[in-house]
Amino acid sequence: MAKSFYDLDYIIDINEKRLEEYTASYQKVLDNITNIILVYSAIAIFLIPFVQHIIDHDIPGWMYYVSFILFLVFLLLSLFYFIRLLIPVKVAYLEPPHTYYTIYKEQIEQIYPGAANEERVNRSLKGSYILEIESAMTNNLSVFRRKRSFYYNALLFALVAVLPYIACLGYHLTKKTESVQRVELVPAKNE
Repeated sequence: MAKSFYDLDYIIDINEKRLEEYTASYQKVLDNITNIILVYSAIAIFLIPFVQHIIDHDIPGWMYYVSFILFLVFLLLSLFYFIRLLIPVKVAYLEPPHTYYTIYKEQIEQIYPGAANEERVNRSLKGSYILEIESAMTNNLSVFRRKRSFYYNALLFALVAVLPYIACLGYHLTKKTESVQRVELVPAKNE
């Protein structure tokens, strides 16, 4: 069977499939949030000791502090996009089918009365349905692209933050802790 864009049923079919694809793609982006959370969890392990080194100024030189600032900048950028990713958005859904075969059908039949106009009423209903699908599809495509962009940026900046994090980790692990205890020898009293 030849497919024609003059056939409203074909247009409805391809638009419904595309709307379903965009909605599923949007959901897949949200399903991948665990990847970002995994990176954040790994980063959180040594975050408190890093901040303690900053507060105590116990690591000499400036490289640790530059690494920590870079790490913090990239982490904050990642968190900014991650929060934007988590903010709920309005996903478009179609009207229930009964709206078309009861409410809209009655309204259009009043405009085109009589059995002779049945095909015109049918084409008008299909046209209205196509417009609704295309509107929902445009909305969901926009939502998907924005959320995908937020996900990509959040993951990218989280992974880039790992590089200065590793530098800070190196400084943290090589920091010598003074574990030598001073003991004062006191002569024993002979009684």
